[in-house]
Amino acid sequence: MALQKIWTNIKAICFIVLACFTALLKFVLKFPLGIYRKFINPTDAHQKIYKTVADIPGKISFPIIGTRWIYLKFGSYKLNAVHLAYEAMFSRFGDIIREEALWNLPVISVIHRECIEIVLRQSGKYPIRPPNEVTASYRRSRPDRYTNTGVTNEQGVVWASLRNQLTPNLTSPGAIKDFLPEIKSLSDDFIHMLCQVRNKNDVVERFEGFSNIMGLESACMLILGRRINGFLDGVVSETATKLVDAVTKQFRTSHEAFYGLPLWKIIKTKAYKEFIASEDTFYEIMSEIVDSVLNDQTQSGTSESRVFGSILRSTNLDMKEKKAMINEYIPAGIKTFGNTLVFLLYLIAKHPEVQEKLYNEISRLAPAGTPITNEHLKEAKYLNACIMEAHRVKPTAPCIARVLESDIIYDDYCLPKGTVVLMHTGLACLDERNFKDATSYIPERWMDKETYDSLFLITPFGCGKRICPGKQFIELQLKIVLAKMVKQFHIGFEGELKTEFEFILTPVDANFILHDRN
Repeated sequence: MALQKIWTNIKAICFIVLACFTALLKFVLKFPLGIYRKFINPTDAHQKIYKTVADIPGKISFPIIGTRWIYLKFGSYKLNAVHLAYEAMFSRFGDIIREEALWNLPVISVIHRECIEIVLRQSGKYPIRPPNEVTASYRRSRPDRYTNTGVTNEQGVVWASLRNQLTPNLTSPGAIKDFLPEIKSLSDDFIHMLCQVRNKNDVVERFEGFSNIMGLESACMLILGRRINGFLDGVVSETATKLVDAVTKQFRTSHEAFYGLPLWKIIKTKAYKEFIASEDTFYEIMSEIVDSVLNDQTQSGTSESRVFGSILRSTNLDMKEKKAMINEYIPAGIKTFGNTLVFLLYLIAKHPEVQEKLYNEISRLAPAGTPITNEHLKEAKYLNACIMEAHRVKPTAPCIARVLESDIIYDDYCLPKGTVVLMHTGLACLDERNFKDATSYIPERWMDKETYDSLFLITPFGCGKRICPGKQFIELQLKIVLAKMVKQFHIGFEGELKTEFEFILTPVDANFILHDRN
């Protein structure tokens, strides 16, 4: 223990010395670089002088830690309220702000529609998305389980190869439509569970937990072709609870590691240990489930689901890579669907006139006793508008990150190739410059085709080649669940919805009131 304490102190001293040296070096280099920018550029009379990244306004940056101090205990903002921090910074500094990550790496945040479109339109064959460092680092440390850092974190040819081999049936509209009967059955069981867990006042407390389990069940059904029976007969299973809890901790701890001081790179911090434990728990449980599915298919001779089959038949990938992909997509499905459903139902609950209009449309298309079909969903214009408007007002992923593949010019700033840019589409959607009555939930705006000109801003699943491959499945699932719930319940909500930021926008303590219509 004594040796370990001494070693920790030595590392801390080295870190401080390195910080001081970097601060001095930064000061020494800043003067000549500023002179170069000021006096050399004007020699070309025909060349416009652009401001640089260093000129972009933002919070005070310190050596080594950059602007990460703003999320510490003595900083301006809370670590679980990063979305509010950006809202405040845009209000103070304008449409473009500069932060600095570890080692003073500049990170540029933008909110203006023009700049967002410039960045997204310049994406090439292999769009570069900044990796989640803590996940990538952990996967590299476990070659026994992972041969790469995953579809989300990989770049270039490796990323393209993984995506092309592992996602074709996830992105196929025809394949997704085939899941309609399973989604309807799953939705019926979900609603039955909600009826069972309501209290005497018809309130479902902490609805987000049940919504996440619904996301788990549907993701397993999509990827593996099998449900894990997370809520049979209205009882939530222990396995489902462990998996959802593990995913929740993954998101929270990786968020803490990213936005806080990256001490986990030097010592195993509490957050990093919790992250590893949650990763291990999820991997081990899901590996057993995958092996069970494979064993059952071998013994019974039954055919696998189209998605699972396409993964298994990827001849250029070994079983480690296939399991890794499953362990990457299912957590994403849990949180993306779970959070989005809560936000959608909250907005419906808070706008009873919208809820009744939606109920009338669904009742007209699919009266009592009539099963919902793909044709009904195509005709349900208001249903689709309600979901689209929820994506605009409360997106679970309010920001897209890219690394610039070439220099771009915006607002007299030159952002060079390699710059990390965060596009805050969620805040842009609440900007009056982009939408009239921007903060109001008005599904009717999507009945106007002109509104669809703003689709670059409605990106809850990402955009372009880096878009979430499960987007179509989640959209179909949202339509079915919303239609069935509005058909069965008068949906209400207690108070105002609280949210926290854990890499994605996450609802907290959502208590829904579900009164039976009949």
